[in-house]
Amino acid sequence: MDPKIVVPQGDLGGIAPEVLLHSLANQELRGQCRPVVLGHLKALRTIAQNLGIEIELQPTENAKAGFEVSVGDAVPVLELENPVPNDPPGRPAASFGMASVEGVLRAASLCLEGSADAMVTPPIHKESVHMAGYPFEGQTQMIGEACRSRRYGMLACAGNLRVLVATRHMSLRDALERLDPQFVAKQIRIAHEAARETLGIANPRVVLAGLNPHASEGGVFGDEESKILEPAIAMAKEEWGFETAGPAVPDVVFAEGVRGDWDVVVALYHDQAFLPLKMLPRESSYTVFVGGAVLRTSPMHGAAYDIARAGKADSRPFAYSLEQAIVLAKKRMAAQAVV
Repeated sequence: MDPKIVVPQGDLGGIAPEVLLHSLANQELRGQCRPVVLGHLKALRTIAQNLGIEIELQPTENAKAGFEVSVGDAVPVLELENPVPNDPPGRPAASFGMASVEGVLRAASLCLEGSADAMVTPPIHKESVHMAGYPFEGQTQMIGEACRSRRYGMLACAGNLRVLVATRHMSLRDALERLDPQFVAKQIRIAHEAARETLGIANPRVVLAGLNPHASEGGVFGDEESKILEPAIAMAKEEWGFETAGPAVPDVVFAEGVRGDWDVVVALYHDQAFLPLKMLPRESSYTVFVGGAVLRTSPMHGAAYDIARAGKADSRPFAYSLEQAIVLAKKRMAAQAVV
């Protein structure tokens, strides 16, 4: 059976609706799943028409009815409760944030209640989310809190390189202050569990990246490796039995990951992870939520307000994220059938 995939419209002020419409207009891709879009039907129709995207959309009263729509019919859209934003695209607005948060949370609810098998999220804009009054640092936190998970994270994947990001959307100063042995050990645990439960790797090779140049080179360039990272590796082994290499030299370990030497690299802060990841082809990159009951994938790019409605957005990363959601959902459905 084809998996049921729920797709929130993302931030209407950016390229999110464009990339999802282009992707769902691909009949071959759409034929591999049963999608339902959570969004504003009128706005999505207008965007598709203005950009020349050949896709037919139709309203649905509820998700169940939407998932029953056949591939040859119009793509079902379940209307959001928030009003259609009337702010101009291309800049942050509270209305965009309100609608995008509703879409993510409703999609997560559909997954948690078993109505949907997975969700694929186009990009949202954090400033718009904060303007709407929400404190979330990103979609990962929204989904993690919806799952009521005590440990969750985001696994970013590009080819052989898979990176668990210990601290996500926060300032570098805040990220460094967050690091202590207990916190880092928890991230190591999330990485091991994600490799086993999401990627299906029975004995994953996990490595922790160092923080300082040359991983401090024996304390010459800092003591975080000896005071924080090494105790965290020891703690993860002692408490949960997880063998983890490192702390590894940061400017070497990601290249090793690209070669396939590691199954998961644990990065300590956002740019340590995403600088190497974004050097790799973006059309074959995606992120996946780990540590909760929701299966969610997403492209590895932002809302791109600067090119909103210009017809310049590259939909391949979103399409690839949808493909990966379908693959992972089918694996999960097969595993559940066996049980």
